[in-house]
Amino acid sequence: MEHMRTLCLTLVILTAGLALADETQPAQSPDVQAASALVQKYLTAVKAKRWADAKKLLHPKTLEAIAERKKRLGKEDHPMAPWFHEKVDSWLKDFKIVNVTAAAFGTVVIETSEDNFQVQEKGLAEGEKSAYLVGKKGGTLYVVDRKRGETTYTDSAIKLGYKNWFDALEATEP
Repeated sequence: MEHMRTLCLTLVILTAGLALADETQPAQSPDVQAASALVQKYLTAVKAKRWADAKKLLHPKTLEAIAERKKRLGKEDHPMAPWFHEKVDSWLKDFKIVNVTAAAFGTVVIETSEDNFQVQEKGLAEGEKSAYLVGKKGGTLYVVDRKRGETTYTDSAIKLGYKNWFDALEATEP
């Protein structure tokens, strides 16, 4: 009987705690939710090494930047070119989205924890942090860029480094 009372009390406390946690989580806008789903889809394609599918989700200017590096350097050495990195550096084994934040120009920053197989070391590096920038161009959401080992993009970095990459929300921001 004592066990049953303890179990019931524990369930009541857990339920109250979950309800309180739900109330303290800010509601995410549809764009923020869509950006999170887009990065999930992108990383799933990368993990499966479906490069054509992954490329379809990249911002047109990102694809231009990758092509420019290939022309200039002779290789597609760019953070958003996992098809290049899987041969020489690392490839994605698993990932988890850990945080989603609205940012400048209507963009969204998606923070991840990633497990990457290291080619030279022949081993798995677990829990590597990355941040993905997602934004709208022509009304379509795209994955724009990735920072490996970092977990954010500052508003000023987005405003300066990605000027004219996104739909015209910038007129409403100072």
